[in-house]
Amino acid sequence: MRVLQKLLFAVVMIAGLAVAASAQKDGQDRPPKDPPVVNPGTKPRPTPQPTPPKKPNYALVISDLGVTRYTV
Repeated sequence: MRVLQKLLFAVVMIAGLAVAASAQKDGQDRPPKDPPVVNPGTKPRPTPQPTPPKKPNYALVISDLGVTRYTV
């Protein structure tokens, strides 16, 4: 019984691999000789969004406090 299971498994595996190989063979199409060209037209570029000013982090604030405190 175990031999029949292994034999059936081997036959099913070989059939599955054959189907997978034929599917890959059909899927290998060549690209067209003249690919289509996409012309974006003459649209004006969008205006860039203004960047908000960066907030100082706490290390900079602490260092500024320390520098002003000890300078004469």
